[in-house]
Amino acid sequence: MGTPAEPAEGHASRCEELALVASSPSPQPSASVLRLPVIRGVAPRKAARAQLAITVTTEVEDVELAVELAEGEAQDEGGFPAPLPCGVATTRRFCGKDVLGRLCVAGVPPVPFGVQVEAGRSFVATEVRRRTLALGAEELGLGSGMGATGRGTAVDMSISEGPQAVLTVNIRRAKKKELTKLAQQQALQTAMERGRYSSLLAQIARAKTRKVEAAMIEQANRVLKTLQPKEGSFMTHKELAHLMKWRRVTCPDGAAEASVPCGLDEACPCNAGSAQPGELCLVMNDAVAVALKDVAPSHMPADQWLFKALVQAALHAPEGCVWKSGGKFLLSNEERNQSANAIVGVLERNNTESEAGKGVRALVSFTEQEYGYRVTAVQLNFHPNHKSSHKQHRDIYGAGQKGGINCTCSFMKCTGTVCYSLGSSRQVLCETITDARSKYQTCGEECQGMKTYKWMHSGSAMHFNAPWNNNHTHGIPPLDEPCGPRISIALLCA
Repeated sequence: MGTPAEPAEGHASRCEELALVASSPSPQPSASVLRLPVIRGVAPRKAARAQLAITVTTEVEDVELAVELAEGEAQDEGGFPAPLPCGVATTRRFCGKDVLGRLCVAGVPPVPFGVQVEAGRSFVATEVRRRTLALGAEELGLGSGMGATGRGTAVDMSISEGPQAVLTVNIRRAKKKELTKLAQQQALQTAMERGRYSSLLAQIARAKTRKVEAAMIEQANRVLKTLQPKEGSFMTHKELAHLMKWRRVTCPDGAAEASVPCGLDEACPCNAGSAQPGELCLVMNDAVAVALKDVAPSHMPADQWLFKALVQAALHAPEGCVWKSGGKFLLSNEERNQSANAIVGVLERNNTESEAGKGVRALVSFTEQEYGYRVTAVQLNFHPNHKSSHKQHRDIYGAGQKGGINCTCSFMKCTGTVCYSLGSSRQVLCETITDARSKYQTCGEECQGMKTYKWMHSGSAMHFNAPWNNNHTHGIPPLDEPCGPRISIALLCA
């Protein structure tokens, strides 16, 4: 082995300096030397713990409540009393590193809550909310109107900030608007589970107007994208272009109004022609030409011009916007909203100067000026051939009524209807009715009522008021003999 190398001169002298410092006594500090504080060991700080007080007040008798904990523990012995005392605040306390759980009120879906120290948040329902409303009801339905039927329970909850939080709970009877929202949530959930395109589309539209949670509506939209409309549930663009041609329009010879009185008793009140003073139901020929005199071109009849314009508007709308409703088809937007503004919006979607938009706007303006009405809804009915029909019905004049389970419209109280007819001639069947709303008195249990068949030719209009609508139904029966296409424009008026 070789001889060990001598250390470098600089290295040796640095080692000697360190040794000298280590063996020298500590120098006395001078007045100019900075005195540093002595650092001693610090005991670790105890982690903060979550504390939650839940205070419950109920305005409803015989209500039971339970708290299900996922993290944390109860500080008080026993849970909430069962049933809860009415009108008296009851408090129970919980603690832990975090306090997480669910609040369970009988008849209401459980609501998550939490106090998380490290995350620095307290929440109820979702991690980004500190206030929520939970609703529950049994045998709740939307009934025959726009409101809900039944009774329900509402739970208002709010939680304070910080690791020492207070969750305040108030239990009460649900309000009518809250029940309507809950019923719509249930209807939307049912539509998602059944997976029918048309029903789900309609329920999504209704959910938006009834302020259903945005997250649930978005979930329904995702489900809708996975579905396809049932074959025959709408008129395709190809079918529109083939069936709704003006050259197919038909008008029979010798068409005249006809009446069939009740055959059970000649003296039947239904055969009187009206049930109360003030009834009005008239068919007026050439009404479309009068209404469109300032917008229709001079080289083409006004009814033909508007018919073609509406067919073109339907062809430019997305497929599915001409959808089957009973025995006919309706043109509307994707949400099936038939308010006047929504219908004009569809017609002018691709062109604000569209002929269809101009024509319908002119009909609305003429109707409001001629009859002193305000048009609140527009229904565009497409009848492709003799097989199409419109079942017997009253028009919806009450604010609380709706047009069916998939109806998405909000109706105002109305006083009359004006319906314009374009294309092929069709009969309107007007029948007396003897229910609770009608003023007609039946002549017996087998009363047949009186039937009147009125012809509506292209360019004509039918006008009836609320008294007549209360005492009669109207509809378009299917025909045995072939006929061409027809479009009717029904204006619901207040």
